[in-house]
Amino acid sequence: MTSGKPRTRTVRGKIPTKTVLGIPIVALRLKEISSVVVKLIETSGKKTFFYVNAHCLNIAGKDHVYKKILQRGTLVYADGMGPILASRILGRPLLERTSAPDFIEEIFDIAQEKKWSFYLLGGEADVVQKAAKFLQKKFPRLKIAGYSPGFFAGNNEIIEKINRAKPDIVLVGIGTPRQEKWIADNINRVNADTFWAVGGLFDFFSGKRKRAPIWVQRLGFEWAFRLAQEPRRLWKRYLFGNIHFLLTVFGETKFFSQKTSH
Repeated sequence: MTSGKPRTRTVRGKIPTKTVLGIPIVALRLKEISSVVVKLIETSGKKTFFYVNAHCLNIAGKDHVYKKILQRGTLVYADGMGPILASRILGRPLLERTSAPDFIEEIFDIAQEKKWSFYLLGGEADVVQKAAKFLQKKFPRLKIAGYSPGFFAGNNEIIEKINRAKPDIVLVGIGTPRQEKWIADNINRVNADTFWAVGGLFDFFSGKRKRAPIWVQRLGFEWAFRLAQEPRRLWKRYLFGNIHFLLTVFGETKFFSQKTSH
């Protein structure tokens, strides 16, 4: 059973955050977040890095275990435009979107110098293998301690494999909320200090999926680009999910306006 209580290091009060739909999200600019992540990795104790987008916040509204895991995370960042839009509507504006693909390569570059090692857990077997090869080619001195696909039956075997590899950082890309719950359940069984939920990051590194052009990202329509790539899998998430998200956000504004008027 998922406890939702990983013993992680928190940074409340040290890093500016804005609470959006009950989740504290770091209020940092893209150019600032890498240095913050590096400093956190260098601190002692267990750390968890999570992302949120509109889909994640929709899930958190229904799944209280997942929501508590996010609330206890060391650092939660806005992966999509949904949290940015919601924060502005709610009067607690986040500065800008900080999507992992936009800054994590800077982390890998720094990791080469600091000799940090990574374990990649997630994706299909060929996808995670290609992702590892891509990273090794782009960052020749980066330590890839090992990798495993995200579709596995024996959890104990996976934990043993990761522990044998002795990574400093475990990147977990097995989908929301499964990846966050896996981290919460296993953080104290895995001999690593940093656990980072990365979603479909390995798909991008392997070439399985392409990111939207920069101008599409800046307009906040990367979700539409993804929908065009995988319409059968994503149409419900984005079409119905986005409507549900907006209704939730505007419902929150109504709740607060009523609360403050009494």
